[in-house]
Amino acid sequence: MRKTLSSNLVIVLLTIGMFAFFSIAADRFFTFPNVENLLVGYSFLAIVAVGQGLVIMARGIDLSVGSTVALAAMVLFDAVMIFEFGGPVAIFLALLAATLAGALNGVLVVYLRLQPFVATLATLAAYRGVVFAISGRQLYPELSSQAVRDPVVRWLGDIIEVEGWFGDMIPLPWIPTSFFVLLIYAAIVALALWRTQWGMNLRTYGGNPEAAHLAGLNTKRLLISVYALCGFSAGLAGVILVGRFTTATEALGAGMELTAIAAAVIGGIGLSGGTGGVLGPIFGAFLLGIILIGLTLMGTSQFYQQILTGAILIAAVGYDRLVTKRGGSV
Repeated sequence: MRKTLSSNLVIVLLTIGMFAFFSIAADRFFTFPNVENLLVGYSFLAIVAVGQGLVIMARGIDLSVGSTVALAAMVLFDAVMIFEFGGPVAIFLALLAATLAGALNGVLVVYLRLQPFVATLATLAAYRGVVFAISGRQLYPELSSQAVRDPVVRWLGDIIEVEGWFGDMIPLPWIPTSFFVLLIYAAIVALALWRTQWGMNLRTYGGNPEAAHLAGLNTKRLLISVYALCGFSAGLAGVILVGRFTTATEALGAGMELTAIAAAVIGGIGLSGGTGGVLGPIFGAFLLGIILIGLTLMGTSQFYQQILTGAILIAAVGYDRLVTKRGGSV
């Protein structure tokens, strides 16, 4: 707990510091439209990072989250546009598909004893293939030019004008619905992590899998549930993206797995397992967003932004290793 709080403090201060830096260094950074873009563009990534963080806490990794995002999005698109299901039913089916995809990753790791990297690398390709196979845009080309019009789905991509909540005295930016979904989801996961037996078992297993097994914990069921929750997180992000773009593409979520891993590790999720929380990955995702948006406004090439993202990940991993060697002291 002490290490988690310390890591959270570091990432919060770093995020505030980078926001202040780019507010001074980059024109138009400290503006309401830019804050709105930051919240819209990285709330869904923060949701994926929360799920990825849980898997890393269990000494695993999920490289298939980007494909799972696309899978959920395409299931939702097909359910609404082809089968004409209502929004709630379509969203349920999309989240169910993503959760089952995550659970399958857990089954491959637990029962086939595959390394998480190998198992999820395989499903990364497999799930992406399923997306192409069920693509309503491919099966019915006329759907490529049609938008999802279901009000429930589109509501997830809307912007809420919160300024009216406080009158005209306090100017505030518009807040995307996805940000409120993130807050609610993060609160639920945090409660599960710190106030339930499941959360305690997860931290115990991540800290010492052998001890957890000897203590009689059902580690197989635990791991499958963690991967299933990671799949659900990716599915929730996919649903949000359909609401935002009003469509689903076969390439949706490509490369998101690396960004989610970076956000989780930057947010203090220990690669050695058992340490971390929910707040860190969220701030890690928004820290990446602040840096990338800030560099874009400063005119930095996208290629250099990718290099910097990799450098930040390497630095975060190095910091995690240093803390581990020092016995957890920060």
